Amino acid sequence: MKRRREAASRQSTAKVLRTRREEEELPSRSRDLGRWFYALWKFSRPHTIIGTSLSVLGLFLITYSDVSDKISSLYPIPYTLYPILGAWIACICGNIFIVGLNQLEDVAIDKINKPHLPLASGEFSLRTGQVIVTVTGILGLLVAWLMGPFLFGMVGISLAIGTAYSLPPIRLKRFPFWAALCIFSVRGAIVNLGLF
Repeated sequence: MKRRREAASRQSTAKVLRTRREEEELPSRSRDLGRWFYALWKFSRPHTIIGTSLSVLGLFLITYSDVSDKISSLYPIPYTLYPILGAWIACICGNIFIVGLNQLEDVAIDKINKPHLPLASGEFSLRTGQVIVTVTGILGLLVAWLMGPFLFGMVGISLAIGTAYSLPPIRLKRFPFWAALCIFSVRGAIVNLGLF
């Protein structure tokens, strides 16, 4: 009888300890998840995300102001938001692909010049960076394809130029003129024409 009570006591103590451990791990997991998303935010280079978002929104508003009377008579307002949402997701994914690919190629340089970036600081492994770049590249092309041929062409050309900018053997960023032309052509011409 005494042994049964001791065994029951040990089991309940073990259960309490297990429950406490799980409760302690929960905030730790949420903290880890928060850190991961913060690292993803840094990996995506926030200044480029902001620029891309403002570009998509600005071009949508310009286009919408020209055709709003025609569209509003055909579609209710929520349906006019689908194109901007699709374009925004495709462009953000393309943006993360391009800046992520650049970081994958520049880890050694970034350890000196930009040690706060997730790959350079070790917050992300190279494998994690590769997965993020692959997923965002595929997702950007897929969403753009679903939205239409002009957006698909714009995202595809932007990803191709971004790849030529960063990856050997071409690696256009080695040459100041070609690097500037890549940035200007994607940010200035291709995005504006493709979204408009």
